Amino acid sequence: MKGLGRRNGQAALEYILVFVALLGLYFAARWFASAARRTAVQTAEIVTSDSP
Repeated sequence: MKGLGRRNGQAALEYILVFVALLGLYFAARWFASAARRTAVQTAEIVTSDSP
């Protein structure tokens, strides 16, 4: 029964690590989406500009 507490602690640590990894992926995806949106706006401004 001694090893059971250690396994529970390892499982909790694994859940925390997975949560942190998913949180990192979420923020990376948001950063990528905002960069893509900025690039799309800049491209639209260049395409619709009146200068030759």
